[in-house]
Amino acid sequence: MKPSRAKSCRVCLFWGFAATVIGFPAQAKAALGDDVATVAADQARLQASLRITAMKGYVVHELTSPVGATVREYVGSSGKIFGVSWSGSFRPNLRDIMGSRYDQFIASTRGQRRARGPVRIELPGMVVAMGGYLRTFWGHVYLTDLAPPGWLESAIGGTP
Repeated sequence: MKPSRAKSCRVCLFWGFAATVIGFPAQAKAALGDDVATVAADQARLQASLRITAMKGYVVHELTSPVGATVREYVGSSGKIFGVSWSGSFRPNLRDIMGSRYDQFIASTRGQRRARGPVRIELPGMVVAMGGYLRTFWGHVYLTDLAPPGWLESAIGGTP
């Protein structure tokens, strides 16, 4: 006896949904301008390993998730997050990363034509660069007014 086509579709939809929910990684939530304390919450949420690297004028908190995605949170001497970069199989929720500046970002992209390839957007006080293909995403966002003096954009990870 053949299963009905409708039942077969429901089973496929169920397993597709289940695979998406189970395989979907938790998102990083530390927002630009937030205090360094939010890094620990991200580490727990992502179930990630943490590596801290002190640089001249800032500290990099590198979170590596069990699925291999990496999120780097850049913290200035003020204890505030001035930059976030990511690379791996998922793109983080930009609203969570940009915090109160997300609406400014969205407003600047309205009405603009999407092009293929990497995107770079420079806004007053914020720079966003991102790209990706086939479950390989990368990008970074940083606040120019919180970045330490002499810091260069090339120092931020997450770009190929």
